[in-house]
Amino acid sequence: MSHPADLRLRERGAAFLLITILSVSTVGIIGAFLMNSLDKVRHTELEVARRSAFNAAESGLNLAISRAWALYRNDSVTNRVTTMGQIMENADNLARVEVQAMRIGRSGVEVTVANVSQPGASYADLRFVATGSNDRSSRSIEAVVRFGHRPAEIFDHAYFINNFGWLWGSGITVNGSVRSNGNFSTSNPVVNGDIYAAENPELGATGAITGSSRVKTLDWYNSHMQPAVRPSNPSAPPEDTNGNGILDPGEDVNGNGRLDDFSFEDGYGGTSDRSPGLQALDMPQIGDLTMYSDLAREQGGTLKIGGETIIDAVLGDDPGEGKNLVLIGTPSNPIVIDGPVVVLNDLVIKGTITGQGSIYTGRNVHIVGDIEYANPPNWPKPMTDTNATRAANAAADMVGFAAKGSIILGNYTQGGWQSVTRRYQQPPFTQAYKVDPTDAGIGYVTHLNGDGESMFDGDYRANDGGTKASADPGVLGTNPGQAYTQDATTGTSRKFFESSFSDTFINAVSDSQVQHIDGILYTNHLLSGKVGAAVFNGTLVSRDEALIFSGSIDINYDIRTRFGSYEFLNAFLPREPDHRILYWSERQ
Repeated sequence: MSHPADLRLRERGAAFLLITILSVSTVGIIGAFLMNSLDKVRHTELEVARRSAFNAAESGLNLAISRAWALYRNDSVTNRVTTMGQIMENADNLARVEVQAMRIGRSGVEVTVANVSQPGASYADLRFVATGSNDRSSRSIEAVVRFGHRPAEIFDHAYFINNFGWLWGSGITVNGSVRSNGNFSTSNPVVNGDIYAAENPELGATGAITGSSRVKTLDWYNSHMQPAVRPSNPSAPPEDTNGNGILDPGEDVNGNGRLDDFSFEDGYGGTSDRSPGLQALDMPQIGDLTMYSDLAREQGGTLKIGGETIIDAVLGDDPGEGKNLVLIGTPSNPIVIDGPVVVLNDLVIKGTITGQGSIYTGRNVHIVGDIEYANPPNWPKPMTDTNATRAANAAADMVGFAAKGSIILGNYTQGGWQSVTRRYQQPPFTQAYKVDPTDAGIGYVTHLNGDGESMFDGDYRANDGGTKASADPGVLGTNPGQAYTQDATTGTSRKFFESSFSDTFINAVSDSQVQHIDGILYTNHLLSGKVGAAVFNGTLVSRDEALIFSGSIDINYDIRTRFGSYEFLNAFLPREPDHRILYWSERQ
C-alpha cells in the first residue's frame, strides 16, 4: 500500500501535467487561430490590392479609349479624316500624359496603344493595353476598338434640314418623318410620319414646332399610295406570340412553315406625332474627298453607260481627265452605277439610272431633268410578309447623290428659275454658318468667326471665285449624247448655284421641267430649284432648302436608307463617326 503523502504528490503531478497539456493546447489553438487570421488578412489585403489594380487598369483603359474617340470624332465629324496612325500616336501620347497621372485608390496606371491594323479605307482597329499596379499586385486589360463610320442618323428621315425646317403649302405631301436642327414651321402640308425639331443655340432655336399639318388614315394610305411609297406597318399579328422561338399551332400566319419577322419600325402606322426640343444631330459634312476617293478605289466603284466605263472610282484624278461631268441616261441605255464613285468637281445629270451606289462630287450636283430608277423598289400596302418584301427589294436600284457644294434642280439659266428662288438663296432668309475649311476651294469660306472657325455668309447668289466655261464640252467615250467631260479653267465668273459648264450648254441639255427624282439627295449647303408637280422617291438632306414647285410636291421616304433597315444594302451614303469594342479581356 502507498503512503497517503505519496498519493497526494502523484495527484498534484497529474494535475500539473493536465494543466500543462491544456495550456499548450490553448496556446496552439490561439496560435493557429492567429495564423489563420493573419492568412485571411493577407489574403484580403492581396484581394484588395488585386481589385485596386484591376479597377485602375479598367479606368485607365476607358479613359484612353474615350480620349482616342474624342480625337477621332472631332476630326471625322466633318470627314477631315486624320490618318489612323496619327490617331494612334495621339491616343498613345494622351494615355502616357493623362492616364498615367491617374491614381485609383492605391494603384497607378500605365496605358499604351500597342498596335493598329487598318482592314479597310473606311475604318481601323486600335489595340489598347492598360496595366494597373501597386506594391502587391499588377493586372492588365487589353481591348481592340474599331474606329470607323456608320450610316448617319440624318438619313432616318424623308426630309432633314440642318437649319430651320419649313413645309409651307397644302400641296406638300411627305410620306416619312421630317426633322430639323432648329425650329420647324408647317403650313398645312400632309405629313404621314412624325415631325421632329431640335434646340440649336447657334441659330437661337428652342426646337419649337409651329403651324398646322394633316395626316392620312391608315386605310386611306394603304388603298391610295403608289408602290414606291414606304409600306405601312404590318397588319398581321406577330407570329411568335409567346416568344419561345418555336412555331406553335396558330402562329403560322403565312402558312409557310416558319417563323417570320414582323417587327418593322419604319412602316407608316397611321399617326403623326410631334417631338419638339430634341438634341441636334451631327451633320456629317463632306470635307476632304480623300476618304471617299479611297473608299471608291477600295470598293472598285464604277459608273458606266452602254457598257463603257465613264468613272473608274474617281473622275478627274488622272492627267488630262476632266473634273466636270454630264451624264444622260435613257431607258435603253441607262447610267449604271456599282458602288461609290467620285467626280472631283461638278456633275450634271438626268435620265434613267440603275444599280446601287453613291456619286460624290467635289462641288455641285445639277439635276436638269427627271432621274428615274430602271428597277425601283416595290412596297406592298398593307405588308404582311416583311422577310419576303426585304428579299424582293434587295436588288432594287438605290443611288445617293452627295455634293460637297450644292444640289441644284432645273434650268437655272432661265429668268423664271432665278426670280422665284432668289429670296430663299440669300440673307436674311439664309444665315451665316460654320463650314469645313476645305470648302475654301469652292468659295464657301467667306470669313472667320471670333474663334477662327471657317464661315460662309449664306449668300448663294454671290460669285464663288470660280469660273464657268465659255465653250461646249467634249464628248466622253463613244456614246454621243450620253456623257461629256470638261475642265473649266477659263471663262466668265460663276455663282454658287451655277455649274462649271457654259450657260448655253446647260440650257441645251436641260428639260423644260423636273418632275420626278429617284435617289438620296445630300448636300453640305444648298438644295434649291424650280420644279413642276414633282415626286421625290428617296430622302432630302441639306443645310438650306429653297425648292419652289408648281401645284404639288411629294417626298416619299426610301426606308432602305434607315440605319436599322437595310442590312442587305449599302449605297455608301455619307456617314458619321462611330466606334465599338471588338474584343475585351484581362491579360493573364
